[in-house]
Amino acid sequence: MYRSFQAGRPQALEHVDTVADSLGAPYALDYSYGVCRRFVGEIVRVRDDEMVASMHHLFRDMKLVAEPAAAAATAALLGPLRERLDGMRVALIVCGSNIDNARFSELLAGSAQ
Repeated sequence: MYRSFQAGRPQALEHVDTVADSLGAPYALDYSYGVCRRFVGEIVRVRDDEMVASMHHLFRDMKLVAEPAAAAATAALLGPLRERLDGMRVALIVCGSNIDNARFSELLAGSAQ
């Protein structure tokens, strides 16, 4: 969707490679693009390592097991939005724990935490 916003029309990706597989749609449809254009003001991108670090943060500090996609909002808050939102009241929706123990452990073990 980020690429579609940049282009001003729905786009397709040649290749999807992310730990947040549920966020890696290979293309945007006209309908979903139109809905996002109407209701979404900005799309903030985060890297895989930032999502994994946020998974670790959520687990360590909040005792939440979150999949990478669920940690994306936390990664944005702790990363690219940190200064812009400093001093503001912010609510995050952390939704998604569709990850098994082995994959969760693998991702956290590979992070530089």
